[in-house]
Amino acid sequence: MQLLNINTSLDYDDKEIKKEISKKYGIKVKDYKIIQRSLDARRQTLKFNLKVAVDIDKKIKDSSPMPEPYRLPDKKCDLKIAIVGAGPAGLYAAHVLENTGATVHVYERGGDVDQRVRDVNDFLKTRDLNPNSNISFGEGGAGTFSDGKLTSRSKDARKEYIKEVLFKYGADEEITIMHKPHIGTDVLREVIKHFRKDLEASGIKFYFNTRVDNILIEGGCAKAIIVDGKPIYYDKIILAIGNAARDTFKNLISDGLHLNAKPFAIGFRIEHLQTFVDKSQFKDYAGHPRLFKGEYSLACDGVYSFCMCPGGIVVPSSSEPEHLCVNGMSYHNRGLRNANSAIVTTINDYKDALESIAFQEDIERRAFELGGGDYTAPAIHVHDFMDKSAAKTLKEVRPSYPLGVRYEQIDEIYGDKIADKLRQGLNDMNNKMHGFLDDAILTAVESKTSSPVNIERNEEFITNIKNLYACGEGAGYAGGIVSAGLDGLKCAEKILEVL
Repeated sequence: MQLLNINTSLDYDDKEIKKEISKKYGIKVKDYKIIQRSLDARRQTLKFNLKVAVDIDKKIKDSSPMPEPYRLPDKKCDLKIAIVGAGPAGLYAAHVLENTGATVHVYERGGDVDQRVRDVNDFLKTRDLNPNSNISFGEGGAGTFSDGKLTSRSKDARKEYIKEVLFKYGADEEITIMHKPHIGTDVLREVIKHFRKDLEASGIKFYFNTRVDNILIEGGCAKAIIVDGKPIYYDKIILAIGNAARDTFKNLISDGLHLNAKPFAIGFRIEHLQTFVDKSQFKDYAGHPRLFKGEYSLACDGVYSFCMCPGGIVVPSSSEPEHLCVNGMSYHNRGLRNANSAIVTTINDYKDALESIAFQEDIERRAFELGGGDYTAPAIHVHDFMDKSAAKTLKEVRPSYPLGVRYEQIDEIYGDKIADKLRQGLNDMNNKMHGFLDDAILTAVESKTSSPVNIERNEEFITNIKNLYACGEGAGYAGGIVSAGLDGLKCAEKILEVL
């Protein structure tokens, strides 16, 4: 099989694809398979770039070979392994270890998907936060209540396998070819559940609503996890915790694990009408069925957009009482009125892990207090934020945050230095995307784009404590579903390699 690159119209069909292959490469093909599709919006006439696989004997100039598909390691082991965290990193680590003969137990402080949905819905009704089962904690990790983006900057070919597994368990086949695929929170919840049930059928045990408090360490070696004050002994322990597990970070530091402060981002969610984003990105092509919903990615002098959610809502991602932070979420059809995205700037002021965590917590406490102390979020129209004026403007865009907003000037959450940097970034973004500041609502505070700490590990994924491994977002080595899953996969591979 060889891979060919062609350009087509948005309305391509079988006939056009074959015609473009013949025109560019001088060959005729009966069969082909679309491997990847991306939009080329550099010209006035929008085109698709298609990467297609063809089976032909002769070597074609400018083609590339079809990459070898990933195969799970074919190794056996009799180890007893604990995985702490049932997010993407934990699930894919378990996937690599299934059918190897290992005894694998996965511990998750939150509920399974079904219970987690109930807990989130209860919070939205009562404002009574469950600190262990919420939008940040529970089966599938924080990504389960998001847009379900499957983009990654990793060059590792195994990232395609991460998407193939999700397709196997119910995601749309489009995720295997789209340049910027997403699943949507409604579909992802079912996919994660099917994934976990298959792991259980292979003998892996899941313990939900079970928080691992500490690690028992003897002679520099991890011996057991501590649950409800009691040790449970294992040969290997994999930390696959999420980036919101700040209480666990503190406990691990006290256990002697080496954690460092790392750069992380602070900002807010910005909401526009989805129709504005569609028109801005696609002009007269807006609404074309193959274009889906418009989205953007902007970066200007240290301020950037992150986790853009077309046709979605802003949701509360608080994981501690009396702390407020927000995130974005979209359903599979991305059919709601507003588009939202994080607008953030990187904080790199701390060298100590505890100080970095404390700053993040302080930002969230300030947002909670400014919102009125009941998880109502502080919000402001972009005009008032830019002018440093009282929150008084409302136009067509209305905030989607389900617990309501309180219109306030949000500078006091961040302090002048960060707030002014965010203002400058917004102004520069408006120069890149005309109309960006015409009508938009800012909802604070976005604080969990990444982990505030980094768990030290070597090339074998082992921490400074023997038999204790670290992977995923919470450990500081991933930033999204695909990269976290990939990191968990590689971590489990390393355990098997030693054997």
